[in-house]
Amino acid sequence: MNSLYAGIFVFFFPVTLAYLVVTTKLYDIDLVLRRILLTSLIAVIPSGLFVGIVKVFVSTEAPIERLLVLFILFVAILTLVFYSLENMFAKLEPIIFPRKYYLQSALKNIAKNLGTITSLREYKEIVLVDIVNTLQIYGVAIAFKYKDSIEIISEGSIDVNEVERYLGSEEGLHPFLSFYEINRQEEYTSYFVLTEKKTTALLGAEEKQWLQLITTYLAVSLENVHLIRKLTMKLEELASQIPNEQAGNDFIWFRKLMFELQEKERVRIATDLHDTTMQDLFFLKERLHLLLEKYAFTKPDQTQMFSIIDYIDIINSNLRQSCFELHPYLIKEIGLVRTIEQLVELEAAIAPFEINFDATCLNVIELRDLETKRHVFRMVQELINNAKKHSAANVVQIQLTDRSNNLQLSYLDDGIGFETNLALVKEIGSSGTGIEQIKSRILSLNGKYELITSKGKGMKLNVSIPMKEGLSA
Repeated sequence: MNSLYAGIFVFFFPVTLAYLVVTTKLYDIDLVLRRILLTSLIAVIPSGLFVGIVKVFVSTEAPIERLLVLFILFVAILTLVFYSLENMFAKLEPIIFPRKYYLQSALKNIAKNLGTITSLREYKEIVLVDIVNTLQIYGVAIAFKYKDSIEIISEGSIDVNEVERYLGSEEGLHPFLSFYEINRQEEYTSYFVLTEKKTTALLGAEEKQWLQLITTYLAVSLENVHLIRKLTMKLEELASQIPNEQAGNDFIWFRKLMFELQEKERVRIATDLHDTTMQDLFFLKERLHLLLEKYAFTKPDQTQMFSIIDYIDIINSNLRQSCFELHPYLIKEIGLVRTIEQLVELEAAIAPFEINFDATCLNVIELRDLETKRHVFRMVQELINNAKKHSAANVVQIQLTDRSNNLQLSYLDDGIGFETNLALVKEIGSSGTGIEQIKSRILSLNGKYELITSKGKGMKLNVSIPMKEGLSA
């Protein structure tokens, strides 16, 4: 480096560094100086006491200059100690205050996870489990009291029926449940419900303060999730009630978004049922078998136990069918046609009418994209559901084929029919989404449909969907 430039750098570097420090552009020197001044003032009193003790008991004839130096030395040492205590306690907090540190860590974890929640059901796995483990309580619940209903999400051992009864009756203090109001809105009031601690001890001051912070965080999060739920329901309602086909074509992107949201919610519910309820029923069945092997039951008791086990199998079978209807994973594994055949086989056992399903051009159909096949399955599912609830038909016929690179879906029943201007539109969240939702699915795939029906003359629906090549299922 040129000596001139090196000399300029060596001269201006410390000057520039000092300027940045003094003007707090590089470091908050004013904050550091205030902390040093404060700790020095605090150190003055104990330093004076120490010097006084030395003067009286150790060196009674010590010169004032030496005592002054000793005083300054004590102040410097204590200032350094006091200044270092904050960092020292921060590092030693897990050892000195383990409960406080554990609560703070749990609070940070819950606060971080709250930002990922988009539906009420997610609170159980993300928030409530941590609260039960942190407070060492039997169970916890979040309850929503609407004008005419109560919705409860719970975790652990807590009597949901008792929570619902208490909120409905609005009695005085509950003997073994603690209720904390989270927020109060025009449409609903939410509550935080806790059971007793497993140790039978009362909640400490730190735990109550922790609960207040959690309640504050939940108030904001629950309001956001409630608004997301309302927005989603309004959007779904709007998507199903777009007045005509031309307007529907302008909102294809909107319809696709709504169906993606519906499918995502169905998959999540099916996964929850499979991973929790069905697994619990399996373990319950195994426990009952172990009890039968371990203890000598009387003949009537054995009969009763076997009937309970059979009933568990029936519940498990119904849940498996519900999971299949919510999430038809078999479309990807065995194809659309065989999945519809399984659906028809399941429905034929409980439907009050005969169902006939016929499919041709199977190889061509199965080459189509997965999204289209999901929509076709949902259409067949919704048509059968509507027929069960409203058609009073004796025979339902469903045909699926491919003609001129267009997927052709035909539905025909001999039921009571309906006036087309009175087509049934089911409420958002019901098991069937109605004729209007079927139309929405067709339009979202750029398809066309022909609906022929009238009072007492059954219903006929012809659907034609231009198919695009996609990944094979």
